[in-house]
Amino acid sequence: MSFIEAESWEIGAGNEEAHHASIRRWFEYVRTHHADMFAEWKSTRYYRQLDSEGNPTGRYIMLFEFYTRDGRDAYKIRRRTWDSYAAYRDDDPYHLFQEGSIRTEYWEPQEQALWFEYDEQ
Repeated sequence: MSFIEAESWEIGAGNEEAHHASIRRWFEYVRTHHADMFAEWKSTRYYRQLDSEGNPTGRYIMLFEFYTRDGRDAYKIRRRTWDSYAAYRDDDPYHLFQEGSIRTEYWEPQEQALWFEYDEQ
């Protein structure tokens, strides 16, 4: 069963444009290196949080879906020793986040046989 790590943050003051550009570079880096560095990742999704009226709250979230929790754990351990992880850090947008705003939660899908999706209209 997949395992989801949800990281959320706010952008540091004055870093908005750099943040958005960094996120795009980060996705391209991960896409290019998925097979050799991120094979445990099933999907990665990125969202901007809105309030109930549809207004941005200033908070963003990234959902990392791993194939398994064990795979997530192995990835976290392996990346501590990667020589190539240094290059990954160059594209990692963490330095643009507001200090102290990062939160991490973990989610496990339930009742997946009941899930459904609609085709776009």
